[in-house]
Amino acid sequence: MRPHGVHLHHGLETGHQQGGELSHPLFDLLAAVQASGSIQRAAASLGASYRHVWGALKRWESELGRPLVTWTQGHPAQLTPHAQALLARERLLRARHAPQIAALRADLERLFEYAAGDEALVLELPAVPDLALTLLRDAAIERHGLHLALQPRCSADALAALASGRSPVAAFALPQDAAAEPALAAPLAALAGGGFVVLLALRRTLGLMAPAQALPGGVAAVVEAGLRLAGRPPGSSAEIVWRRLCRRAGFAPPVPARVEPTHEAAATAVAQGLADAAFGCESAAAAQGLAFRPLAEDRLLLAAAAEAPEPPALAALRAAVADATWRQALSALPGVEPLPAATALAS
Repeated sequence: MRPHGVHLHHGLETGHQQGGELSHPLFDLLAAVQASGSIQRAAASLGASYRHVWGALKRWESELGRPLVTWTQGHPAQLTPHAQALLARERLLRARHAPQIAALRADLERLFEYAAGDEALVLELPAVPDLALTLLRDAAIERHGLHLALQPRCSADALAALASGRSPVAAFALPQDAAAEPALAAPLAALAGGGFVVLLALRRTLGLMAPAQALPGGVAAVVEAGLRLAGRPPGSSAEIVWRRLCRRAGFAPPVPARVEPTHEAAATAVAQGLADAAFGCESAAAAQGLAFRPLAEDRLLLAAAAEAPEPPALAALRAAVADATWRQALSALPGVEPLPAATALAS
């Protein structure tokens, strides 16, 4: 083991980072070479000189003790298999931890606002990670002065926090006939009893995602071919739907090759060649440039306790949900469709 450790730093700069974005010189270099196939073009994309990029790559090779790039005059520069695997794994790690990284970044931004005496409203939201909620968070702070602090949770935990009164608001995903699932039945019954309102309801298209040339035809194709499947955690909406689809097709649900905490992480695993296929949201597949075969649907709900008078932070959340700019951004997400909020819990 080398005597080095990872040191994380943060700072204030112009502009904003989003989601799980983290920068590191090594992975910036590898990504630029992979995308361009040229040291010269990689240097141009990074705003650096050829000499600087070449020297940095050589220093990293010396540091790691492994070759990272193969290059000969007149031929494209290529990452070595080890460097390709290194870059793929780093991208997957960032996708896995994107919700937590984004939550930490938001907390630090609030800390610096406090230091400058410029605090905004804050509302903590236990929520399943979802691209639509990420867009909502951005709209809330940019146009409504609300820090929507997304706290990554599975649906059962988010539901329980709302139903028990531990949180005034929560976002969760539900499969059809969700009450038949033991982990969801009790909190759903509490919500159905009244005292709660649905602020937002979205229908999400679920299906298989894979590279276009290898997109499975359906459940049977995945199971019979023994494909490496990137699955979702037990009890998640996508895992429940996948399990039901397998049994409906006459198969025992196969053990996934890997379990990823979000739709985006599952899609990233496939895009980086670490899995053959995944089952999840169409929007996650599109974000990674994967082909998609729709097979089912679920619902993403944002619900709140019905309080009178309404707290200012919750009023700001309602305004963000109704925001026309956010709604327009939402309409651009593939496989996402608004539903009437009034009937969302009953459907």
